[in-house]
Amino acid sequence: MTAPQHALRSVDPVSSAGEDEREFGARKRGRPPGQRSAETRDRILRAARARFSQSGYARTSLADIAREAGITPRAIYHYVESKPQLFRRAADAAYERFADAVSERVLGRADSRSRLHGLADVFRDLYREDPTIVAMLSQTVTEVYRNPELDRSMLMPEGYVPLNRVLVDMAVADGDLAEGVDPAGAAAMIEVLGSGLTLLASKEREHEYMAMLDVLERLLDGTLFVDRSEATGT
Repeated sequence: MTAPQHALRSVDPVSSAGEDEREFGARKRGRPPGQRSAETRDRILRAARARFSQSGYARTSLADIAREAGITPRAIYHYVESKPQLFRRAADAAYERFADAVSERVLGRADSRSRLHGLADVFRDLYREDPTIVAMLSQTVTEVYRNPELDRSMLMPEGYVPLNRVLVDMAVADGDLAEGVDPAGAAAMIEVLGSGLTLLASKEREHEYMAMLDVLERLLDGTLFVDRSEATGT
């Protein structure tokens, strides 16, 4: 996948005050402590994903994000030093959320068909949780290539393994691919699928998005099309 292929990247979880310090840099004077700080940080990340997804990186300012988060433009500098840094934090948080969901709900399944069903479930649930999480996965790739000030290393971190390749390697190892199926072609198909699922993730297209996931699962199960052979006896 173009963006979700980062599902297996290594991202440090942010679960304690010390890790929160590392995620946003050294604590600055006047920055709110403890739980209030973590809640504000989460609002900023949600606001950043929303603004970057809606307006693009170049047309979004830190002031725009601060207003979306319900804080003053000055206050945002207690949490982040620059727009490129905030973009990376927002991207890392989205990828980490996606990676956790994939690890929990996809990779542990017994066969390739059920793994792809699990992947559809991941996209469905993350979209319901917050469409900007899904949208940020593809937005990161697009914006990094458009804007030289963004660090391309976020696309190719050390130890990076594309999720589409992992899924196909597992399918090959389990003997799940039918005879004659090219593994490279299967990996490319999953990459295209993942890219589309992130690109269409806007709140305005909720009905279409959910219907698309239902259609995908029917395709996986072989129930998308009418079986004409039963009617004709062939």
